[in-house]
Amino acid sequence: MSTLHMRRAAVLLAVMVAALPHASPASTYHPPTIATFSVAAYNPATGEVGVAVQSRFFAVGSVVPWARSGVGAVASQAYGNPTYGVRILDLLAGGVPPADAVRAALRDDKDAARRQIGAVSVRGEVETYTGDGCMAWAGGRTGTAPDGVVYSVQGNILAGEAVVNAMAAAMDDPAHLPEKLTKNEQQALSMPDFAGRLLHALLAGEAAGGDSRGMQSAALLVCQAGMGYGGYNDVKYDLRVDDAADPFDELARLLNLARPFAMANEAYLKLYAGEHDAAIALFTTLIELQPDEASHHYDLACALSLAGKLDEALTELRVALTRDEKLGQAALEDPDLAALRETDGFKELAKAFGGESMGAENP
Repeated sequence: MSTLHMRRAAVLLAVMVAALPHASPASTYHPPTIATFSVAAYNPATGEVGVAVQSRFFAVGSVVPWARSGVGAVASQAYGNPTYGVRILDLLAGGVPPADAVRAALRDDKDAARRQIGAVSVRGEVETYTGDGCMAWAGGRTGTAPDGVVYSVQGNILAGEAVVNAMAAAMDDPAHLPEKLTKNEQQALSMPDFAGRLLHALLAGEAAGGDSRGMQSAALLVCQAGMGYGGYNDVKYDLRVDDAADPFDELARLLNLARPFAMANEAYLKLYAGEHDAAIALFTTLIELQPDEASHHYDLACALSLAGKLDEALTELRVALTRDEKLGQAALEDPDLAALRETDGFKELAKAFGGESMGAENP
């Protein structure tokens, strides 16, 4: 390369370097503070652990909530460190109490004063931590409800202490609902399950003033052993509202959609484990929630058939086919209905909804 070409290359390189953005050292970078309020809880009656959270922050569900069935739940927020979720859960799994696990996570953390953490274990132990560098109002409470549910509620940049007090009161008394609820929220809280209880705590916090900056995102994470889809994992609910004008209403809407799937999944897991009565009760509750949904009547027919209650199974199957005739082909092939297909009642039903072919034996 000639001297002239070398000089031109050097000048070009200098221009390119000058045009690059100047990266700040990692030690001076501070991502946005996650101003939020959350609840982390454990229900000893069901083994469920979970976190519900709301914030004036985009996609809060990607940072704050962590849970592991058989272990506990963690909320990491304010100047949130997402690695705390796994680290604290690992410590809890090893038998370390939440208070010690939180201290271990904060040890040697130069930003410990800006962290806020809530942690609860399945041993019934609980801890909430608010660093003195968190923006006011910031703080938390822990407690054990009369029915044994253990919880931690915490928040930062809140309207005031009344927010966490209202959340704690909601966890202690889930029957006392906020006065102003949307239709989605009313429906979501109409079933007193663990997921609804966590949502209730959020709504109570918002009714007391919530995040002083407003609202944007929310999330609900619930884990229970074997209650993920098909029993393949433990994630019962993982609902996220990343950006919405009213994240509370949207989270309630998602829970209303997700709950029937979770309940049906749980019912079938119990059914195939031989817990027929428990499965029948769950399918019956689903029908009460969505009486016009044909699949719920069909599922109940399957449970009743496997339980040997063939007359009741036939009644539910008739309702299902009345609402959706396409379920007739499924009834012909479903092994859960094998005993029912041997009855005269099924054959008569077949004639009414699918002709002789529906009552024929499978090839």
